Amino acid sequence: MILPINSKNNIHTFSASQRSQPLRNEFNEIFSVNLTDDLLKNTMQYGKWEAIRQNDPLRAGRIARMVLERHDYVAGKAPVNEQGRKHFDHLTDQLKDEGIYLYNSHEFKIPIFKENITDYKHATTAGFMETETLRTNESSKTPDYRHRFNNKDCYEFLAGILEDNGISYYGSNGIGNALIDQARSRGLTPNSFLTGEGITRLICDNPVKIHIPRVTDASFDDIWNKIEPHLKKGSILSLSSQPFGHTGIIDQKNGQWVYINSSGVPHDRKTYRVIEEDLKDEIRGRLKQADRQQTFLGITLGSVDRDLVARFDNSPLISENRQKEIDLFQVT
Repeated sequence: MILPINSKNNIHTFSASQRSQPLRNEFNEIFSVNLTDDLLKNTMQYGKWEAIRQNDPLRAGRIARMVLERHDYVAGKAPVNEQGRKHFDHLTDQLKDEGIYLYNSHEFKIPIFKENITDYKHATTAGFMETETLRTNESSKTPDYRHRFNNKDCYEFLAGILEDNGISYYGSNGIGNALIDQARSRGLTPNSFLTGEGITRLICDNPVKIHIPRVTDASFDDIWNKIEPHLKKGSILSLSSQPFGHTGIIDQKNGQWVYINSSGVPHDRKTYRVIEEDLKDEIRGRLKQADRQQTFLGITLGSVDRDLVARFDNSPLISENRQKEIDLFQVT
């Protein structure tokens, strides 16, 4: 899913003089393979993929490009018309030739390609997300954050917190531009990776990734048991599915884990404000939303890694604190 940033800040692409082509290609290849690893981890094909990745890097790179291009249809980022269906099945057949067996378009229980599909339009956050139920809970942080991040969506809130910590999101050398560069290198629209998950993959080491293909009564306990040991103050948590997505930052209040984020009514930016929610309630609410829409739910959790974020450092804050993981609430 896509959580595009709607800020008017200009993000310029890297010039050839700013970094070398071989380094960029190598970084893009690693990024693509890691994304593919995430997608195949919960499938019966993961064992084959893991062996290919370890023993034949060139073949793994070729497979990764096809898997990610195919996944764009599943995630709603590519045209779901008849031409798209044919290309999707062609990619699936090519993957079968490589030994990776995934569903053709007609094999999905919930069809991706439906009859009489209208012309595809690129999705935006407002178009995908349901109206948020705004809660009135506040921590000591939310009044100050509300003043500074008024009318900003969840992604812009996260970008602003990164900037507060001396981590460049905006500008030619910022995280935003790095993610745009990744998307363009794959021939995708520039905002394809401008998501909470995209940021987490880029600057968090070994994030926790959970995929719930279909919501059941056991889904919440399964999620909580997996993320609770890794919850840390100031870490990034994103929840996403095909029709919706959200991102925010973990905090603690009275011994309970809470989720600080910016929520509002899609298409009405004046309604967006920073709120604090009980983390368990937020996860349960997103599970209900996914169940109601008969879709999957993905959760990504990660703490900002000092080494990975070093190239985006624009403040002595990062270098002064030598802990490996950065608490994004350290400046508050």
